Parts: sequence; C-alpha cells; structure tokens
Amino acid sequence: MKALTKAQIITGLRGFAAMIFSIVASPVLNAEGISFQTISLGFGLLYLILAVFEIPTGVWADIFGSKKSAIFGGILQTIAMILLGHSSNYSIQILIAFTLYGLGTSFVSGALSSLMFGNAKNEDEESFNSNQYFSATEKVAVASYILASVSVGFISQWLGRQSFLIAGFFFLIAAVFVSLALSEAKSERGHRNLGQEFLTKIKDGLAGIKKSTQLMVLLPVRMFHQIETILGVLWLPWIRDLGGGDARWFSVLATGSYVLRYLVNHYFTSKARPTSYMPRIAFSLACMALGSMICIFANNVWIAFFGVWTMAGARGAFLPAVQAVQHEEFDEKIRTTGLSFMNFSTEMMIAASYFISSMVVDNISVQLAWGISAGAFGVAAILSKCFVVKN
Repeated sequence: MKALTKAQIITGLRGFAAMIFSIVASPVLNAEGISFQTISLGFGLLYLILAVFEIPTGVWADIFGSKKSAIFGGILQTIAMILLGHSSNYSIQILIAFTLYGLGTSFVSGALSSLMFGNAKNEDEESFNSNQYFSATEKVAVASYILASVSVGFISQWLGRQSFLIAGFFFLIAAVFVSLALSEAKSERGHRNLGQEFLTKIKDGLAGIKKSTQLMVLLPVRMFHQIETILGVLWLPWIRDLGGGDARWFSVLATGSYVLRYLVNHYFTSKARPTSYMPRIAFSLACMALGSMICIFANNVWIAFFGVWTMAGARGAFLPAVQAVQHEEFDEKIRTTGLSFMNFSTEMMIAASYFISSMVVDNISVQLAWGISAGAFGVAAILSKCFVVKN
C-alpha cells in the first residue's frame, strides 16, 4: 500500500472521530444533565492543555519517535471518549475526559503529520510532490468532515451519549493502523542527558523558524487567518436574521463550505508542485477577504452563503499550501518540534483572542465583525504578497 494511501486512511479515520466529538460534545452532554458550565470548563481545560503541552510533546516526539507519540496520543483520546460515553454525570469524570483528550491531541499534533509526511517523502524520493500529497490528504479530511456532519444527527439520536464510543472506536482503529502501517527510523540523540536533549531540540526548532523567511511570514499570516474563526459565534444568529430560519440552514452553510473545500482540494491534487506556495497563499487570503466583504453587504441568506462559501473554497487552497511550507522548511530531525512551535503560537493567539472577544463580542455588530475579518485577511494577504515581491 502506498504511503499516501496510508496517510489518507489515517486522516479519514481521525477526521471522522474528531468531528463526531466536536459536534456532539455540548448538545449530547447537556441533554444528559451535565451543565454548560462544566462543558465550557472542559473545553477550557482542553485548549489549555493543548497550549501548555504542544511544545514539550513535539520535542518528546523528535527524541523518542513520532510514531510512539502518535500511538500514545490516539490511545489517550480513545480513553477520553470512553469516559465521556460512560453514563456517569460526575463533573470530575467529564473534566478528566476533556483533559485526556487535550493531552492526547497534543501528542498527536505535529507528530502524526510529520510521520506520514516522512513516510511518503522517503517512498517517492525525488518524485515526491508535496502539492499532491497535502491536497490529497486534506481532501480526505474534508470528506470525513462531510460524512460526520451528515451522519452525526442520526448517530446522536440513536445512541445519545454512546456516540462518543463511536468516536473512540475510530481513534483506536487509527492508532492501531499507525502502529502496523507506518515505519520510522530510530531517533538519534545528541546528548545522553535528557534535559540537554530537550533544550537542544527547542533551540534547533526556534533556529529553524528564524532561518526561514517563509516560516517567519507564516507566523502572523496564520494568526490573522484565525480572526474570522474566533468571531464565528456571531454567524448563526446572523444567518437567522437574514431569513435562514432554524439551525438546519446553518447545517446547509457548513456542508456547502466543506463541499467547496473538497472540490478545490481535488483540483490541486493533480497539479505539479509550484516553485513557491506563497503566491497561492496570498491569492487565497485575498479571496477570503473578498468573501468577508460580500458578507458585510449581504442582505439575504443566499448572498451570505456565497460569501462564506467563497472563503471556504479559498481555504481549500490555503491550508494544504501552509502545511506544505511548514513540513518542507523544517529538517526531519526537528520537524515535529518546529511544527509544535508554529501551532503553539497560533493556539496562544486563539486562546487570548477568545478571552478578549468575549468581553466585546456582545457589543459589536455582525457587519463590524465581518469588517474585522476582511481586514485581517487583507493584512495576511499583503504580508504574503510582500514575500512574493521581495523574492
């Protein structure tokens, strides 16, 4: 079996499981008698754990092996789903489950993508096409999101809280598949002292970012790109106010967005690797800014859909390109550590922005929120374009 096919299977299994968890967590747990306060605290713990352990687990993976890290993380996520799927309503059990899920995700984050990328690159050697690889894996991820979005309503209605066990099953199957299907060379350590090895990996990871102009540009670009997601709490009532009716319209919006991303991913799957991904990143961000501007002036639900779907299609080009740059710019020995630093910076910005936006989000109009999003996309596009012009 080709390494790309293995990566697609793992991505699909994990994407489906993660989407099931993210969709059913709040409504299903609350329907079972667990307060929204406990659920919110659980998600807060999840993201706190992600931020705190992102870099240490990345370094751990580079020292002891990305494969071990990915398998261990998958097992932790499986245990978390079992705890959530159990009938007990003790708050401490729920919080432990969210904590384990966050810890498991931090062990998988970076390590698994680095491992799959390394397998595919080593297999194809000189003929390896990073554009095809990341577009193909992203396409499968989006397809799994669509499948989960369509099926989760039936799953949660039939199984209720046991829906989490479905997610746990897929996390476990993915972990087993990683253990059997992916290979990894034995990690080399430069120091006998583990503390020194950790410090060396951290210094090398930071040095890898500093010596790459593309990575230095991507740091603020990724942060500006996330602004629209942070303001996303306003979009459901906005769709309703434009005539969208009930939550089913929001489901149409989300499913349409995933379909557009899938089609764009499919288009780029057959393309050759570009000399540089930065022009594509700049153009996709400009399209997202355009989509946000359309939403500012939307006076009915279909124009709103068109604006959001424009942004979604652009993400189908943006996300694989960003992944390709990040994976190619880091040396294999520090790739997971480097990816962890890139993820950490974005996660900390998101966490801080959520706290800041929570204080003002009730006092700003949807039009202003879309204007902020358009401005953020525009700044990110200009930064990317400046890199293109400079080089």
